[in-house]
Amino acid sequence: MNRLVLALVPMTAAVLVGRAYVHAGEARAPDEARPPSRAAEPMLTMEHARARAARVSAVAYDLELELDGEAEEYAGRVDIRFELSDAGDDLTVDFVGGTTGLVRINDRVVEPLYNGNFLTLPAGSLGTGTNRVEIAFSHPYSTDGSGLYRFRDPLDGRYYLFTDFEPYDQNRLFPSFDQPDLKATFAARVTVPSTWQVISVVAESDVTDLGDRKRWTFPPSARISTYIYALHAGEYRQWTSRAGDIPLRLFARESLAEYVHPEHWFVPTRQGFEFFQGWFGIPYPFGKYDQVVVPHFNPGAMENVGAVTFNERFLRRGTVTRQARRSLASVILHEMAHMWFGNLVTMDWWNGLWLNETFATFMATLAMVEATEFTEDRLSAFRRTVGAYRADERDTTHPIEMPTPDTDAAFANFDAITYSKGSAAVTQLSHLVGQEAFRRGVGDYLEAHAWGNTTIEDFLGAIGDAAGRDLGGWAREWLHEPGTNGVAVEFACADGAISELAILQTASEAWPTLRTHRTQVGLYRFDGDRVDARLVPATYSGARTEVETALGEPCPDFAYANHGDWDYARTDLDRDALRVLDGRLDAFDDTLTRAMLWQGLYEMVLYGRLTPGEFIDFALSNVHAEMSDDVARQVLDAVQSAWWYLQRLSGDAALLEETGAKVERYLWQAFADALPGSDRQLLVFDGYVDAVTTVAGRDRIAALLQGEELPDGFDFDQDRRWNVVVKLVGWDHPRASTLLAAEQERDPSDLGRRQALAAQAARPDPEQQGRIVELLLDPEADLTVADARAYAQGLFPDHQHALQLEIVGGVLNRLQAVSDALDPGRMRAATRGLLGPICDAGYLEELSRAIGRAGTLHPSLRKSLLDARFEVRRCLAIGDVLNRSR
Repeated sequence: MNRLVLALVPMTAAVLVGRAYVHAGEARAPDEARPPSRAAEPMLTMEHARARAARVSAVAYDLELELDGEAEEYAGRVDIRFELSDAGDDLTVDFVGGTTGLVRINDRVVEPLYNGNFLTLPAGSLGTGTNRVEIAFSHPYSTDGSGLYRFRDPLDGRYYLFTDFEPYDQNRLFPSFDQPDLKATFAARVTVPSTWQVISVVAESDVTDLGDRKRWTFPPSARISTYIYALHAGEYRQWTSRAGDIPLRLFARESLAEYVHPEHWFVPTRQGFEFFQGWFGIPYPFGKYDQVVVPHFNPGAMENVGAVTFNERFLRRGTVTRQARRSLASVILHEMAHMWFGNLVTMDWWNGLWLNETFATFMATLAMVEATEFTEDRLSAFRRTVGAYRADERDTTHPIEMPTPDTDAAFANFDAITYSKGSAAVTQLSHLVGQEAFRRGVGDYLEAHAWGNTTIEDFLGAIGDAAGRDLGGWAREWLHEPGTNGVAVEFACADGAISELAILQTASEAWPTLRTHRTQVGLYRFDGDRVDARLVPATYSGARTEVETALGEPCPDFAYANHGDWDYARTDLDRDALRVLDGRLDAFDDTLTRAMLWQGLYEMVLYGRLTPGEFIDFALSNVHAEMSDDVARQVLDAVQSAWWYLQRLSGDAALLEETGAKVERYLWQAFADALPGSDRQLLVFDGYVDAVTTVAGRDRIAALLQGEELPDGFDFDQDRRWNVVVKLVGWDHPRASTLLAAEQERDPSDLGRRQALAAQAARPDPEQQGRIVELLLDPEADLTVADARAYAQGLFPDHQHALQLEIVGGVLNRLQAVSDALDPGRMRAATRGLLGPICDAGYLEELSRAIGRAGTLHPSLRKSLLDARFEVRRCLAIGDVLNRSR
């Protein structure tokens, strides 16, 4: 086999002297104070990125790689060409976790100054103007999903490699200037086994046969940011199509090919291209369009230029429901929107991440509703907004636009505020300035900044110019202040007509900003089995806004402050709403309205106006009439959540037994009554398995695994079988071990192997679970991030509250060591589910002490601690309401 041979030179730790970085053209006084040198850490600060971008431009990478399925690491060489405006200081090149060999700067071999995080190019070897740096390197294949990850399929032995780079992991593939505002061209020659394919951001220009290997050549790409470059390789199965003149390809691993429905991917892709090219007024700028489904992918999907990468969770090993197809289409369109907004025009630093993700989320919903069969997708947008409400009320809330000092902080900001609150804020902006002005402003923004980098001021300036208004005040309220508002409607009537109507706005003590909102007030009158809805658009601000346009409207039975989900504000309902809506929710024709009302009713539990048991009773009395599978799923999820609280908070054994049996009876009957083969049949089955707590229920789902009591048309697919097995192992069912062994034999795939790990972790064995926790926290453990997620998924099912408290309490004393030792991906996977919520006052005190001594925890771990404390406090507060109700 041909290999690139590295001329390895012993690594030398870089001894750096503090230096000042200046913008191009600035003079520097000889005695000018110099800032500290760059710390040897696996991250990049905004300060250093800004200084580097002021000196470096016109970057071009030419990459050579040797990849295979056997070696522990891969080898390569990169040729970096760039312009340098100021050669008076050293320059760093990012490269975390690798080994460097020959380094040549401007045709002169130099000793590599490499500290394991970045190389330092000595100032004396650089020159003003054009520079060329050649670096030979090697790097281990990733185990945490970042950089270049390699997977071997246990079913057939085939290898699959993929990359994932956001926000600061492209430099784990090869040395680079890894920051979004140093856009570059990328060319590559990649040598792989002859049976492999290689996929990158441009189509290959040549494939050379080298016997048992092939070399794939990729010409220079357009200028793009490092984090959206991609390189995937392996024995992928391929499907092809076209969207007009754009070639489309879809890739997945061979053993899952039978579960790929190509048109589920290609149809929304074609619809998306037609919609986006028309809406933006700019043709797709990157030539071909690939979508690659890969194993063990950390995010759901990633918008790599022309090579979008997807998690395998989008491949269902059974019936593909409408909800699953809609979810896939939404993600496809989200990533496609990034091709214009994020890839063609890119934020200059990670404080702009929100605008990148916000706009893609906003545009995906718009495209779903206007260009696909999934016109109901505003339901999904609403549910995402609910997630933002939950994030925005916690101690860890933050402004949408916020300082991001380094890439570690950026990693922690991939959250519901960045994505969903931001999308809701942009929705507010579009209603405020008008749809046409908003669209015109977006087009102007993209045209003016194509292939460049921007700030939020660039975006708001374009929208403001198109609308003829200053958006500074709007930005201050919506982008720079954290927290969400509550909103309610107060009205009075005289002679059958509204005589007074006001919108009341509230804010928390911690985040007291009252904002200017644009909304629709829904005025609802019940007329037999239907509802007459009259809509009153309104702009409100401050604590109380009189809505004069509502005066004289027929007096409603019920008023709602956010019809159609225009607004981003938590709509507060009171117990009178419970009375008014009981038995009448099915009278609302609009599915989104029903979903929003159901959500408002459940939030009465979260805010202490309704006990969990009262909500369960109300829901089970009303959900049978719900015709939408999406809303029914939402309600059943809320029932499960209320049941979770009740189990943790009620000491009344008889009440718990009665409630558990009641929930199970309802769901089992709904399962039996559902139309055979329908999506409803599947969703109520999933709800039943989640809710089972009684001995009779456990025995029933065990019998289902052996084919007993299965109704007609039910697709008991492999993934649902595993859900049942993990549930039974968690309950230590008498037949659990036998059923687990049988399922392992039935499903020897990697998916089956990881489900078996989850089942192992779920077994209520303190000694075994303690060992698994130690494994998750051990940085030296031979554990991939995918296996860590599987273990964490299984640990401590809902009923193992006491076991979780006993084992996890001791973890809190070790979090600083965990933060220092684990990669962020492994750390997030390991600690998810370990830290809470646990409804226990003593645990709340332990959490508070751990937060007080948190020191320099990674931002994402500190965020997990604070969120866990918030949820424990909420749970205990719901318990106080439950106790007072007795």
